[in-house]
Amino acid sequence: PVEGDYYLPREDLSRLMSQFLENRIHAVLIGPRRFGKTSFVLNLLKDFEEKGYSTLFVDIFNITSHLDFLNQLLRALHSKKTWLERFKKYLMKLRPKLTTDFDSVTGQASLGMSFQASSEKDVKEVIQEVLDEFGMLGDKVIIAIDEFQKVSEIDDKGWLEATLRTHMQQMRNTTFLFTGSRKSIIYDMLNNSSRPFYRSCQPIEFPSFGPEFTDWILERFSEAGVRCQRKAVEHLRDLVQDTPNYVQMVCFHLVALGKNDIGIQEIDDTLSTVVRQNAYAYQTLLSTFSLSQQRALRLAASHGKQVFAKGLLIKYQISSAAVLSAALQILKAKGILDEEGTGRGVVLFDDPLFAIWLRFIFIPNP
Repeated sequence: PVEGDYYLPREDLSRLMSQFLENRIHAVLIGPRRFGKTSFVLNLLKDFEEKGYSTLFVDIFNITSHLDFLNQLLRALHSKKTWLERFKKYLMKLRPKLTTDFDSVTGQASLGMSFQASSEKDVKEVIQEVLDEFGMLGDKVIIAIDEFQKVSEIDDKGWLEATLRTHMQQMRNTTFLFTGSRKSIIYDMLNNSSRPFYRSCQPIEFPSFGPEFTDWILERFSEAGVRCQRKAVEHLRDLVQDTPNYVQMVCFHLVALGKNDIGIQEIDDTLSTVVRQNAYAYQTLLSTFSLSQQRALRLAASHGKQVFAKGLLIKYQISSAAVLSAALQILKAKGILDEEGTGRGVVLFDDPLFAIWLRFIFIPNP
């Protein structure tokens, strides 16, 4: 997450979200990963705290079980030192374990805590009891849960979804703000009448930045004494699918490398360096896919549109459109691809740097 001088406010979106949350309308922000949702939410919560609200941010991106979910609830509470006292009674049911967390930016270590429980029943009981207490954290409370769709991926016959929904209905002074990156999953949660979250939240598409983002980047370069061509920033935005986190990452590298005059060539060279630094991770990821899925990835990386064209199927040795469609669906389910519609044949990568790496290794330089 970014803040301060490195954070570009989304003022229109902030006003819209404030209207919903102040009127106790639960909302879901939906957008691709690395688009700045977390930074936006953290800055929004900071604004609400200045207005007298009590807020809590819970990151559940890596959960795979109810115990993981409970751990993340308690880790979030642990960050609010003044609130932790009231939750000590629940810790008697759990076995606390000290952990060490490292800040990847500063390199500083901090003590954390995780919890184990004697049974799944204990975990479920404590989850419900902790959620019961959330409404008592203040007169006006906002709970933000990051990567909301993860609650639906736990194989519990909808228990966690239903539990969250029940507590949302019961807490009259508490508003929930969710974020999510898997659009199809979230819309099914909200629009499927058989699911607990049916029509319970206002969905809001997290927008891409407009030209103001390019202006802002150029201003940051100017403040650092660096000349940068506007078309170079626009070129970078296009290459990384307009992903703000990656745009800023490449720009940080350019400044760190001492580049004083930046054009398209400098962008390409630096982006290549950033991508190749992740080569081992991408190679490991690629090796987990079947041959047909690897071929589908190569095709999608090189031709994001009209991927079902007969000539492309032949070129990438894919036997039929049905085989390609099946591979794309599996890759989408795994979160590798964000397919915008098989009928239109448009395919986007969840991680655009992965697509760039695939082009590096499979398309020879002219």
